[in-house]
Amino acid sequence: SWPLEPISTHEFARGLSEILVVEEKRSILEDQITGQLYNWPVAARPVVVGEFDEGGKDLVTNLSELTPAMVARAIGARVLKFHDSESIRERLRFLDAKEQRLSSQVSSIQRTPYFCSGCPHNTSTRVPENSFGMAGIGCHYMVKWMDRKTETFTQMGGEGATWIGQAPFTEIPHVFQNIGDGTYFHSGILAIRASIASGVNITYKLLYNDAVAMTGGQPVEGVIGVPEIVSQLKAEGVKRLAVVSENYREMKRALTGHAGITVHPKSDFDRLQGEIRHVKGTSVIVFDQTCAAEKRRRRRRGEMPQSPVRVFINPEICEACGDCSVRSNCLSVLPKNTALGTKRQIDQSACNHDFSCLKGFCPSFVTVTGGNYTPVKRKQDAGLDIDLPNPDLPAIERSWNILVAGIGGTGVLTVGSLLAMAAHLEGKGCATLNQTGLAQKFGAVVSHVRIANTQEDILAVRIPDGETDLLLGCDLVVASGRDSLARLRPRRSQAVVNSYESPTADFILDSDYQFPGGTMKSHIIRETGEGKSHFINATKIARNLLGNSIASNLFLLGYAYQNGQIPVSESSIFHAIELNGVAIDLNRQAFRLGRQAMVNLDRVEEKASLNEADGIPKTLDEMIDYRYQYLIDYQSRQYADRYRNRVQQVRDLEEANATDPELPVTRAVVKNYFKLLAYKDEYEIARLYAKSDFLDEIKKSYQGSYRVNFLMAPPGLSKRDPHTGHPLKRKFPGGLLLMLRFLSRFKSLRGTFWDVFGKTHERRLERSLISEYETDVQLILDSSGRSDPEMLRQLAELPDIVRGFGHVKLSSIKRYHSMRIELLDKLTVNEHPTQA
Repeated sequence: SWPLEPISTHEFARGLSEILVVEEKRSILEDQITGQLYNWPVAARPVVVGEFDEGGKDLVTNLSELTPAMVARAIGARVLKFHDSESIRERLRFLDAKEQRLSSQVSSIQRTPYFCSGCPHNTSTRVPENSFGMAGIGCHYMVKWMDRKTETFTQMGGEGATWIGQAPFTEIPHVFQNIGDGTYFHSGILAIRASIASGVNITYKLLYNDAVAMTGGQPVEGVIGVPEIVSQLKAEGVKRLAVVSENYREMKRALTGHAGITVHPKSDFDRLQGEIRHVKGTSVIVFDQTCAAEKRRRRRRGEMPQSPVRVFINPEICEACGDCSVRSNCLSVLPKNTALGTKRQIDQSACNHDFSCLKGFCPSFVTVTGGNYTPVKRKQDAGLDIDLPNPDLPAIERSWNILVAGIGGTGVLTVGSLLAMAAHLEGKGCATLNQTGLAQKFGAVVSHVRIANTQEDILAVRIPDGETDLLLGCDLVVASGRDSLARLRPRRSQAVVNSYESPTADFILDSDYQFPGGTMKSHIIRETGEGKSHFINATKIARNLLGNSIASNLFLLGYAYQNGQIPVSESSIFHAIELNGVAIDLNRQAFRLGRQAMVNLDRVEEKASLNEADGIPKTLDEMIDYRYQYLIDYQSRQYADRYRNRVQQVRDLEEANATDPELPVTRAVVKNYFKLLAYKDEYEIARLYAKSDFLDEIKKSYQGSYRVNFLMAPPGLSKRDPHTGHPLKRKFPGGLLLMLRFLSRFKSLRGTFWDVFGKTHERRLERSLISEYETDVQLILDSSGRSDPEMLRQLAELPDIVRGFGHVKLSSIKRYHSMRIELLDKLTVNEHPTQA
């Protein structure tokens, strides 16, 4: 496109009134055309527009990818100057109205690509306090939008070159540089060599994950392993060389005889980084851990053994502090709604057994080793006893357009491939376009599937705006995203969407994360029209009836098929499933179950136990009664009466003032006064495990011989991390349960002279918080009617930030005290403005 041949340009332009140039990224052609026509007579020179129109307004942007709708709007608007057409005007009106609606829609969350569950980058991209990292080409680039102090990025093979240029002009003494084994083998060794030659202080964190993970898990071209890498780096002149491995003992044996190289377990990684950043010159940490997505593939193919260990979280003990999410950065740590708020649970279907979550300082974690984990027994279709009439398949007068939207790595693209193969088997025309990017890493994946009677009937692979016949929403977040909504049109489009609220990466960073499911559904309904959108909790149905949430996509496909929205037969879809060769029986059963759900959704939901009561109190009285009974079990009836009487005082006063029928201050006191009274000391943790509800639930899911281990840090029995000074959790065998049952009987000693556990700083602080809050509640009672009700509510809700155990809880208490002092000062000023 450069340089543009001038004679051909002149011949092309002669006799034209206007030239519209459509190009992405930069105005390469437009600038050359205007330059070559500059000296033409004004009367003969055509108007040249592209990035801007003749008035200088934006026309075809070069700031992002051009969509067909953007190009169509530009062409249509220019053509109307020469040829009037109602069809063009109608299309432009639709696109303008669609753009106006979508621009007013502000989604509170997005499905941002993120590290897979168990990804080694969850650990390897961390940097010590007061240190900085740099990104490059690879999955680790995603650390750029995580709170991990990683700045700048560069091209493949340039990793570290940024620092070579920057180092002489900054007071920062050292940086870490992430780099993958594929990049290293391709050209990254040259960047390391350049850093060594320049003498800068830099540590390369070289991830050896055994696959080119970013583009689908291809093997690295050429034979190279950790021993070969460290030998090469040592020969290059690296000042300090260390290897961190998930298989510490095996790696130590493999590197026997390699002098000057230290080998460390993953648990030593943070300490090692703190030490190695003081090395002058170029140092390298080789981080040896197989790609999580590749592990999953190999386990599915039988090329890697399944992990014998599974992790479970006791929700009654969990404090929802989020420390396990912070330490693991893992999306398999999911929210769990309970009677006492949102806690944490492990998604057993998605967990890749990295076990970094166990570092969360919390006694709620239990590991189970051995046995055969069977969360549910797959229930047969015959048990549902639902007749399946043959649906009327849609007639294809033009291409039939299906947009499949979901989460990367969950089989979304497989659905598009199965539909394409089914159409091919029937002799129909078909085209697919998969938009993935980094989306295989838990990000947004969209597959455009167009099916027609002949291949000639399909004029483009991408579905134009407003031309979707079916939105198959495998994920509610992606289905309600701007790109998906742009393809919908009322009276034409229908939507079949999974209503399961799969959390985004926001949940890792925000322990109070809320999923705006209702808003997302309303956006989809608005773009399809009333009665055209179907929302089904496909994930929960598939998990409860088929034992695997991954079957939810084929379930949705079956639902859409029975609804008459899939223009290929069931036999062709089943044949495509057979040709795919993966989980054939499961996918067939999921498809049939989806068809049955379309016929009788209530029956399927009943079989999947979706309509069972969740035990979560709904009304204010139910919330109070639940907590009152809990405190009786926790300590005594007298202790519970103390709670109820104080709550009732607040409730009576707020109802008398009648400021808000929802009684927000009372609700805040109900939750937070209870929270402080029921602090989880050693007696309470013992009582909750002794109840055996949690362990009995695990027992139902296991067959064969297995053993349970508890992970705790009891005072006086735990070592301390020499790097942080924090207690380290220890693994205790299942026999500890007998000790816990014995200890739970001594709860009456709590707070007395004989309470040996109550003499610690943390326990004394917890009891002082109760006294402080009772003082604050009295202040609320005394200030009612004089102070701002919103400020009183904030004071009543403040203990909600006090969460966790040990140093995690102490940190939250420190923040609580700071915020409490600030809020009390505001209340004082509010009550006595003249004194202020």
